[in-house]
Amino acid sequence: MMPSRFVWIPRVIAMISPLIFAILSSGCTSFAKGVAEAVMGGQGKKEDARKCYVRGRPFEGLETKLKRQQQAAQVSKGDHPVLKVLVVHGIGSHQPGYSTRLAENLAQVLSLNRVQETVKEITITHPKFPDQELGLLRLTRYLNTDEGREIIFAELTWNPIVAKEKQTINFDNSGEYSFRRAPINNIMKVFVNDTIPDVMMFNGTSRQQIHFSVGQSLCWLMSESWASLQTKTAQFCDASVSTSIDRLDDEFVFITHSLGSRITVDALQWIASLVSDITKPEAAVAGNLQPLQHAAVTHLPTKTRSTVIAQKRLLQQKEFTVFMLSNQLPLLQLGQPKPQVTGRIAEICGPEAAHETERIFRNTHLIALSDPNDLFSYALPPSFINEYVDSRLCPTLTNAILNVSDVTDIFVGQFANPLAAHTEYDNDPRVIGLIAKGIGHSEVDPEVAERCTWLESVPTGQ
Repeated sequence: MMPSRFVWIPRVIAMISPLIFAILSSGCTSFAKGVAEAVMGGQGKKEDARKCYVRGRPFEGLETKLKRQQQAAQVSKGDHPVLKVLVVHGIGSHQPGYSTRLAENLAQVLSLNRVQETVKEITITHPKFPDQELGLLRLTRYLNTDEGREIIFAELTWNPIVAKEKQTINFDNSGEYSFRRAPINNIMKVFVNDTIPDVMMFNGTSRQQIHFSVGQSLCWLMSESWASLQTKTAQFCDASVSTSIDRLDDEFVFITHSLGSRITVDALQWIASLVSDITKPEAAVAGNLQPLQHAAVTHLPTKTRSTVIAQKRLLQQKEFTVFMLSNQLPLLQLGQPKPQVTGRIAEICGPEAAHETERIFRNTHLIALSDPNDLFSYALPPSFINEYVDSRLCPTLTNAILNVSDVTDIFVGQFANPLAAHTEYDNDPRVIGLIAKGIGHSEVDPEVAERCTWLESVPTGQ
C-alpha cells in the first residue's frame, strides 16, 4: 500500500503551485494578507460585493437547537439535553484553542454572553495504541445569563498523531539548511512541509488513529455531561461498558475545516459499519456480544446485545449536522474505495423506506461551504452523496458557495487571495449566520437573508 501514498505528490504540487503568485504578491508578512488588501489600501472602505449562493435542502442552525434546549430546561429544572459542537481541524499544525475565534463569533450571534472559567481537557487514548496520544479534546462551556441555553464547544486537536512522523522532514526547515533558500521560497517550503504531509499520512499510516480520535471524542460527548467530566484526564472512553453512551438525548453538531471534512465523514461511516456489524444476529452468542474482527474492538464488550440494539434505535432517531468549511470531500475521495453501502438512500431513509432498519442515523445533513477562489475547497454535486457517502447515514446536502475573500482588480485582471479564501471562513458573518440560524425558514440570520441567494432543492419524488 505504500506507493499509494506518493500518488498524491504530483497532485498536491499541482494544487500548491498557483499559490506562488499570491505569496509573491503578498510579500513575507503573512499568508493571510492578500493582494486585495495591498491594492485597496488607502482607497477607503468600499461596498462589500462578495457573492453568496446557497442551494440544497433547508437546515436548522444552532439557534433552533438552543430553543429546544431552553424549552426542555423550563420543563425540567434538573438535567436536560444540551447542545454539543465538535470542531475538527484540517491540514497544518494547530495549537489548542485554534477554534476560539469561531466559538466566540457564534456565541455573540447566539446571545451566549457567559463562558465557564474552567476549560476541560481530555487527552485521547486507545488501548490499540497504548504508547501514542491520539489528540486533545478541549471543552469550553458557553451560556446565556439565566443558563437556560448552553453549548459545550469541543475542539479536537489531532496533531499529536502526525507530529512525530513529520519530524522526518524537520531538517528541511532547520537553520542548518533553510538559509540556503531564497527567503520567499523558504516561506513557501515551510507551508508545504507543514500541510501536505498531513494529507499523505491520513491516506497512509495515520488514518486509523485519526478515526479513533474522532470516535473517542464522540464517545466522550455521548457519555458525559459537563458536570461529570474531570478538569483534566487522559483515558479511554469505553463504549462497551453499561454506563457509556447514555447522553444520546443531547444534540450534536460538527464543524470541520479542510481535511477535517473527510476525517469526520469517514469517522461517521466507520461508526456506521461498526454499529451494523455489532448488531448483526451472527455477532451474538448466548445474548452477549462477542469480539468482532474490527479495528475498534480490542476486548470482550460487557454490554448485552439487547442494550446495543436499544442504543442503535436511539441513534436511528438522531440528526447530525456537519458544517464543512473549505469542504474537501471530492478531492480526498480520489484513490479511495467507496463506503460499504452506497446508492441506497431511497431504500434506507425515510419513514416508509423498505430497508429503514439498516439506517444508523435519521439524517446526516452535510453543509459544504466553499469559496470558489479557495484552491483547497470543493462544492458537491447532488449525485456525490448517493455515490460516495454511506447510505446508512441518510445524508442530505446543501452547498453554500460564497466569496470569503475579496475579489479585486489588479494590473493583470481580477484576483482573490486564495489563502485568505481558505482561512477566513470562521470570521465571515454569512458563514457564522448560516451555522447559527440555518436557512430555508422564517428566522434566517439578517446577514444571510440580505446577502445570500437561496434556492431550495426538492427531493426526487416530490
